Amino acid sequence: MRELRKCLILFTFLIGAFNASAQEIDAHEVNPYSVRPIRSADIMFKRTMWLRIDLREKINEPYNARGNRLPDLIIQAAKDGMVRPFINDSLQTRMSDQEFRNRLKEEDSGGGDDEWGDWGGGADSEIDLQKILLVDVKEDVIYDKRRGVWKNDIQAISLTVPAEFSEGGYEKVIASFSYKELVDNLFKDNKFAIWYNEANLSENRNLEESFDLRLFNARVLKFTTARDEFIQDIYTDPKTALYKGLDYQMELVEYEANLWSN
Repeated sequence: MRELRKCLILFTFLIGAFNASAQEIDAHEVNPYSVRPIRSADIMFKRTMWLRIDLREKINEPYNARGNRLPDLIIQAAKDGMVRPFINDSLQTRMSDQEFRNRLKEEDSGGGDDEWGDWGGGADSEIDLQKILLVDVKEDVIYDKRRGVWKNDIQAISLTVPAEFSEGGYEKVIASFSYKELVDNLFKDNKFAIWYNEANLSENRNLEESFDLRLFNARVLKFTTARDEFIQDIYTDPKTALYKGLDYQMELVEYEANLWSN
């Protein structure tokens, strides 16, 4: 009986210690926009990168399948109130419904006076969603020293119309979205939110899984620097900018290799 009492006391002590440890980790120690957050104290290395997925590339066609287009799914989810857009990928300021509707209009449509909530409007009031062909990804590249692993922690996804399809001849950003909100409110358990594998339908993947597996091809637009410049602004030649982005990715691979070798 005495041994049983000792075991119960020890068990109670361990439970109390575990709860105390759990309470010490507050919300300020993790990034609220991370799908799988890592404690700040566990981050040994962190850089932020901006990537561009061009849906016109052959390798990215699974995100552009008719009926399952990634931009269409996100836009419809925003219209239905499942996710709320942001002004930009800093995810600090929400976009109003009116602003979101305005960004979805053609520049030369005259604005229109459609009723609140009438997304259809006139025949030419809304842009052709097929023109949204650029998916920009903002992600933190993190080395988790506690687990000894690299993480690509996606923060935001922005939908952009290429310059050649924009009335003003400039790229048109429709809106930015929290990746975590997309995963929680749109991707999970959604049979339409898929990376479409036309070669083998049994190998279709949920969109969250496709991003985890890095099934997309993307080029680097920008990474964190003191001047906060896009690579294209530094190297105006498109080929040079592309190669510099690839060089930066290779530098990260080399950095990871050196961590393991040392």
